[in-house]
Amino acid sequence: MAVPFTQLVASTYDDVVNERNKSADNWSDSSFLKHMEKLGGVKRIPGGATLQLTLDYRSNSGADFLATDITTTSTSKTEVLTAASYSLIPLVVPVNWTFFDEAVNSESNQKVDLVASIVDNALASHDQAIESALFATTGGTDGFNTLVDLFTEDGTGTVGTIVAGTETWWKNQFKDYDAAAALLADMTTLWNSCSKGSSGRSPNVIVMDDTLHGTYEGKLVANQRYMDTNSASGGFKVLKFKNADAIFSLGNGTDSAWMFNTMDTQIFVVKSAWRQRRTPVEHINAAMTNMKVFSVLQVATRNRSRGGVLFT
Repeated sequence: MAVPFTQLVASTYDDVVNERNKSADNWSDSSFLKHMEKLGGVKRIPGGATLQLTLDYRSNSGADFLATDITTTSTSKTEVLTAASYSLIPLVVPVNWTFFDEAVNSESNQKVDLVASIVDNALASHDQAIESALFATTGGTDGFNTLVDLFTEDGTGTVGTIVAGTETWWKNQFKDYDAAAALLADMTTLWNSCSKGSSGRSPNVIVMDDTLHGTYEGKLVANQRYMDTNSASGGFKVLKFKNADAIFSLGNGTDSAWMFNTMDTQIFVVKSAWRQRRTPVEHINAAMTNMKVFSVLQVATRNRSRGGVLFT
């Protein structure tokens, strides 16, 4: 029978060959969520029963050029405001460890701090859950919205309790592209539709999957690859399309790309419950400790017509 450990392993301290207090993350990537935070697309709000976004949805119908200075003006009551309503959704990541785990993983015998490592993992799991849910299939994840529903392939759908098929001003923009050769032209068409005019509020982020992002990069010439100095110093990871950051996320399992402005479409988080680390508590009937990472949030838009999807 072979001995369980070699002489080298038995005689060598673990921390000589292990980066102390740090485990290597081999699985998570929340690029889109991080980029949304960078662009101001994660907005902290007070708590409330629902999230309501007030909308100015039409022009004043009484606007008129006067034929004479005594022409009668409209006396109809001005009705130009409505609201989109969204449910706030809880997200929780439970963390459990035993008293035994904590005892044996202590002091100089630690390769890494076990409790700190699993809490770090919980925070990464929290962000990864959001990243994946943003690209979930239609219907979302337990009430948390998905970009697939916020910006549909025909512009319709019920978003924020408003039926876009009836309220056509609430439709999003969309463009079907057939071939890589037409990608830049089709992106421009969608961009122009979202911007509505040369001085309009244009998209500032475009998120794709890695394949489409690679196709896009391959279509660029050197002087089209504009990016800020921070991105450049980080290894040229962020491409540009006009004024927008063109990024990719491994959470996006589709072949679509979404573009919008983060002033219009944001991840709204309750500021007292965003990545909140709850107080650890001991289980009553087990020699274990539990801690939770907890958030209350929703992804929502206040202007569907200035966002859109490029799809095949």
